[in-house]
Amino acid sequence: VDLPSAYLHAENDEILHMRLQGRLAELMGRVEPALYRKYISKNNRGEPVLYVRLHKAIYGLLKSALLFYRKLRGQLEDQGFEVNPYDPCVANKWTHGAQLTVTWHVDDLKVSHRNPKCVTDTIQWLSSL
Repeated sequence: VDLPSAYLHAENDEILHMRLQGRLAELMGRVEPALYRKYISKNNRGEPVLYVRLHKAIYGLLKSALLFYRKLRGQLEDQGFEVNPYDPCVANKWTHGAQLTVTWHVDDLKVSHRNPKCVTDTIQWLSSL
């Protein structure tokens, strides 16, 4: 299971700013002029520049994978999963008389259980995070 835009679901736990310049700064001003236009300035070459604060983790930040890991692990533990002490990317839970296992690498997950419906239900739940 690939969780689309997984990092964007993880809250950033520190204040981070990002500089957008050139066409991207212009685009932000066109998309939401009431919100961004007043914050767009020009650099010494006359290109538009916009500084934005990041509230969510984004791809490309080193810390984003850790933020997403903490979110996913917390959600799994809240649902009764126990994270394997020898492999922190494996979580197990007993349900419907058998072990339900979720393994993951970054935002790619594998779910296994002897009952296919249990796997489907878990995938639907994970996709809603």
